[in-house]
Amino acid sequence: MRAWELRRTIAAFFMPNRCPFCGDVIGVREFWCAPCCEHLLMLDDPGEIPEGLDGFSAVCRYSGRARTAVLRLKEGFYRYPADAFAVLIAENAAELIQRSDVITAIPSGRKRRRELGYAQAELIAKMLSQISAKPFRRLLSAEKGKLEQKRLSREERLENAARAFRFSGREDIRGKSVLVIDDVCTTGATMSAAAGLIRNAGAAEVCGAVFARVMRK
Repeated sequence: MRAWELRRTIAAFFMPNRCPFCGDVIGVREFWCAPCCEHLLMLDDPGEIPEGLDGFSAVCRYSGRARTAVLRLKEGFYRYPADAFAVLIAENAAELIQRSDVITAIPSGRKRRRELGYAQAELIAKMLSQISAKPFRRLLSAEKGKLEQKRLSREERLENAARAFRFSGREDIRGKSVLVIDDVCTTGATMSAAAGLIRNAGAAEVCGAVFARVMRK
């Protein structure tokens, strides 16, 4: 039994495993219930690649049950979606994962970590690391004063993202390919800001993968 399988089995003894999309109790080895997955609006085309990325992948459209699952992860002590998102990203972004040397995540601020008890993108990235056997490294940190993107306009998101992070990785990533993970991509500003910092640290390639994307008309 792999480490993440053991973790999920142990967790199920204390709290029933639930579908992240509807909240129904499901089997210990399941990540979602079949009817819910069928309602996700999968993306054949993830849309425009955010500036600064060499490749980009998004599993589905940010709407309906996908949006519900993301909000459950973002808004309160509900970790089930992270594993499900990682499994779906692993399948959807297989090529990007294969060519990556390191997996990292968009960071959450300290206040947000304290509120939730976790950093949602990091949960997804660590699970993806275990599935793919690619190393996870925490390369970025959130700067003090970083605002929550969901409450900002497009212009405010771009400005906020530009000053939201700093490179804090201790590992030498010069010449390496890095895959950045997040739960949702809205304008692409966050991914672009992260990509710029990682590339400035010497990475040869920076790609991004998310569970859901807001598709603009």
